[in-house]
Amino acid sequence: MNIDVKIYLPKKPSALLATASVCLEDCFIIRGVKVIEGSKTVFVSMPSKKVDEEYRDVCYPSTKEFRQEFDQAVLDAYTEAVAAESK
Repeated sequence: MNIDVKIYLPKKPSALLATASVCLEDCFIIRGVKVIEGSKTVFVSMPSKKVDEEYRDVCYPSTKEFRQEFDQAVLDAYTEAVAAESK
């Protein structure tokens, strides 16, 4: 699957390392994907909304394999954006 990721780096450093827009197969766009620095690792967070007292993902990959592919595409794009900004 073609996964095109556009990364937006924040002006101030925080646990939120970046936000992203992800286009799948040039026909479906997901905005509000986040790259977050956790206590042990950097991870990808899908867009979510608050339902009652908890947050639930608005959209998400339906298989473990595609979740891994999706997350890796976002993290690779984030790494490239950080490298390009530091030049």
